Amino acid sequence: MTVDTRPVIKDIRLRIPESLHGEPVISQLTSHCGVIVNIVSATLGVNAGSGWFHLSLKGNSAQIQTAIAYLNDLDIELWQENNETHTSL
Repeated sequence: MTVDTRPVIKDIRLRIPESLHGEPVISQLTSHCGVIVNIVSATLGVNAGSGWFHLSLKGNSAQIQTAIAYLNDLDIELWQENNETHTSL
């Protein structure tokens, strides 16, 4: 069985609840899951409650799946775009 190591870009939108504001949720996607994170847009504020993010994740399929599982484990609301794209380096 061959592991697909081609780079993939996956767009997601998520809501990080106020209870997780002190946690390094987005940086863990890079350090723990190995994906490159681009913050496409975000809505934040001092008293905003939840933080809303549109992220573009880049990595191989396994890394992307690990990142999605990590976010699901934290019970973060997640909306996935159906636009996973293979890229060439």
